[in-house]
Amino acid sequence: MKRHSAFRGKTVTLHTLGAKVEALNSTVKQIQQCGVHCSKGQHCKSRHHLSLSHCKKQQDLNNGTTIHDVKLSVVMRCEEDKCSLNLNIVIMMTLYDDVHGVVMCVHSAGMVERCQIVTFSHKARKHVAEKKVEVQYDCFSVRPEQDVFVTLKTAPNFCNNVWTKKYSIPNCAHEAIRRKVTECITGELTYTVDTARREITVMVLEAPKDIDYNLRLCLKGHTCIGTGPHRLIKRQDLNRNESFLYSKALPCLCIEGWPASTNARRTQICPFKNNMQELWSGVTYDQYTQALSWKPMCPVKAVVSLCHAVGPKMCLDIGNMSLSSESNNVIFSTLDPHPQLCMKFTTEADFWIECPFSSERFPVWDLKVVSKAQQHSVEITSWFPVRFSVGLCKLSSSTTCKPAEESQFLIASVDRTKPAVFNLSTSMCNSSICVQVRRIDVVLAIEEQRCNLQCSDQQFDQWSDSETLQKYTPPLIVCVIALVMAALVGNLTLKACVCVQRKQKPDKIPTHRATAETETLIHTVSEDMDTRLHVA
Repeated sequence: MKRHSAFRGKTVTLHTLGAKVEALNSTVKQIQQCGVHCSKGQHCKSRHHLSLSHCKKQQDLNNGTTIHDVKLSVVMRCEEDKCSLNLNIVIMMTLYDDVHGVVMCVHSAGMVERCQIVTFSHKARKHVAEKKVEVQYDCFSVRPEQDVFVTLKTAPNFCNNVWTKKYSIPNCAHEAIRRKVTECITGELTYTVDTARREITVMVLEAPKDIDYNLRLCLKGHTCIGTGPHRLIKRQDLNRNESFLYSKALPCLCIEGWPASTNARRTQICPFKNNMQELWSGVTYDQYTQALSWKPMCPVKAVVSLCHAVGPKMCLDIGNMSLSSESNNVIFSTLDPHPQLCMKFTTEADFWIECPFSSERFPVWDLKVVSKAQQHSVEITSWFPVRFSVGLCKLSSSTTCKPAEESQFLIASVDRTKPAVFNLSTSMCNSSICVQVRRIDVVLAIEEQRCNLQCSDQQFDQWSDSETLQKYTPPLIVCVIALVMAALVGNLTLKACVCVQRKQKPDKIPTHRATAETETLIHTVSEDMDTRLHVA
């Protein structure tokens, strides 16, 4: 792009400047010394410069602008095993009589601006007048992942000839920088896991020399929050293994290591990063507020919804009951803790289903259907006060049961001390008829069904005989024991009388008479017991 400006009777061409930012290759150029370099055969020098003077107006410039092209990159300045990063600036410019050099300034947030001026001698300017020259300067020190602003001006400084560009220094993720630049060297972590003992053994490789090293376990989110105190490994013991115990194999559980120096960078490695299944275990239920909640122990983007389990591998979604985990706390209010009520966790990679009420972790209500004297009864028990709707329905498919037209749904309140019992007609003994129960005191409840009601006479007779026997057996046993005891007492009394008579009159006839009377009494007692058993 060009624009034209007229002053002093001349037409001057001003070039709009651009910059080329070199892509960082797998290798970064290494230098031992930095400085200023100009086109071959051209003598130039640099010095520190304070950019305090005001710029000159454009009409004072007798010739066109001088800076045509700019390239920015980084180089690595190394001394033995220690390296640092420098900003490399390459400028293509044209020298004129009124321009004897270029001013380069670099500044970043929180840092004072640093400037260098590169000048050509008067003799050199005459030799290359209105010819392009290249200027390179690579002594501005920078830090990894730093944003710097580069400003270029002519010397002297002419107004409207200022060039500014933002440049981002590569971070420590680049392999060449991570391995060479002292600030980026954090060491490499390797590990082994003993799942039986829940133990992680860690070894540090390529750690900075002559410095201690820190290790710890942490939960990684925006930051890595430690799960316990860190371990300090002395510099002479860097080859020693360190072991850590863990409670859960969470995907955000990481090993973190860093040199024991100020503002040292840290490195993390997460052994269980693919173990997402462990996250879905953090489900809780409050039986008083009847709220089902899930708070992930690791940051995760997931959509949580409710579903109705109808088979080992099938869970039907319940509409308009889904929440996002971005709030870090998912709560479904006022739910019925039904064994078939499940939570479905969906991430970008997969989905998982957790049914918290299928185990004994949470109290649930219970439904039983019993038969008695050709009469069906529905019995409902609950661990806490609830309200139910009870009725009959007809199966129209394997998963659909429509309310029976002749059935009226009854409402009942149930608590732990007072179960509810509903009598049902024996005419409903049909394979397509089901008892349907649903809680009506919560926002979400799953209908419970009992189908294929058993009403056979044989089952009734067995149940009735068993019940009768259980009902009357204890009184019968008590009666028999009482009769036997009475017989024994009577027998002992007769024997005492016989002995007295023998002493008074030693005659055999009374003895025979007493024996006959005793036999008669026992026989009478036995007949009386049989009579009572028969009546019972």
